[in-house]
Amino acid sequence: MIMALPASALAIAPTSPADQAALNAAYGRLAQAAHLLPIKVTGFYKAKLEAELAALGHTDGPLHRIVYPSRERMTDRAPGEVADFVDDRANMAAAGRRAIVQKYADRVLFLATPVCAAHCQYCFRQDVLTQMHGEDPVDLDDRLAALVEHVERDPAITEVILSGGDPLTLSPAALERVLTRLRALPQLSSIRVHTRALVFAPQFFAHGDKAAILARADVRLVHHIAHPYEICGEVAAALRHLNALGLRNYNQFPALRGINDDAGLLAFHIRRLDELRVRNISIFAPDPINYSAAFRLGLDRLFAIHDRLSASTPSWINATALTFDSPQGKFRREHLVSRDRAAGTALFRHRGQDILYHDLPAALDAPGDPAVMLWQGMV
Repeated sequence: MIMALPASALAIAPTSPADQAALNAAYGRLAQAAHLLPIKVTGFYKAKLEAELAALGHTDGPLHRIVYPSRERMTDRAPGEVADFVDDRANMAAAGRRAIVQKYADRVLFLATPVCAAHCQYCFRQDVLTQMHGEDPVDLDDRLAALVEHVERDPAITEVILSGGDPLTLSPAALERVLTRLRALPQLSSIRVHTRALVFAPQFFAHGDKAAILARADVRLVHHIAHPYEICGEVAAALRHLNALGLRNYNQFPALRGINDDAGLLAFHIRRLDELRVRNISIFAPDPINYSAAFRLGLDRLFAIHDRLSASTPSWINATALTFDSPQGKFRREHLVSRDRAAGTALFRHRGQDILYHDLPAALDAPGDPAVMLWQGMV
């Protein structure tokens, strides 16, 4: 159902291209001071932004909000924001091995590179990646050797997850070198690769035949496609090619205010993914990191959207889990123990540990307008 914008939002003039240029400049200064990632957009994605701007006449559309700062991104702050909510540093395997993060007994995360094809404004790893960008680069072979040593020393580890940054920004030779070393470890039953490369630069999958490299290693390929308009004809064709090679394709994405915070949009998005043989694993809440309030939803509205999605869709859509992340690992809404509405906090309990979560104040939670978020319609 299409809902009108709230009166408070209607009072704000749409963001013109000139306004956006000023916001981009101001964000550049903020990014340097607050350890945020700089603006970075591929030419492929810019073509989508041009079509969105032509249709809407402003830069408040969903794809613009993914890669360019909005007014709220610059000004809105919420209680409990921290630089690194999931505390990657505390879970790094050892000093000098920033590339290895382990929160679970059976799996380890390998930050193969700090580089991404483009930068998402909502990225939850802004602080860590900014620091990694500023350090002297560590040779990939050194990091890979440390990873292999770490895995071999712990027989409980059965899965390695390649993340970053984006592993698909590695050269074909480097990607194959990493995957060949990991496939040679008999204790590993699964290698997972997480990527946004498909929506930012689908040509990465053709360059050096990276798709074939991934298929030979029999990886689980987890895309992070956050909006249905990120799936254009070229992206769909790339997914069909990956499927034809026998790759297992999954997806997960965050619930983002002003981008996809509508149950009908989410159902359309997951249905589109399913048509392309991509299994959506989860929708996750953005972490309460610094300057994240522009993207977050309050728990009440987040739960209500998830309930509507669950009540109005078949099981192959509503099986998608609603998840959160923390220093102790992933948890779900089912792990909610109590709410302190006066303090604006919620207590979750998972694996015997308490997780305190700061809710987004209702005053900041202005819903996105479906007419803007779905400006092209459900096509």
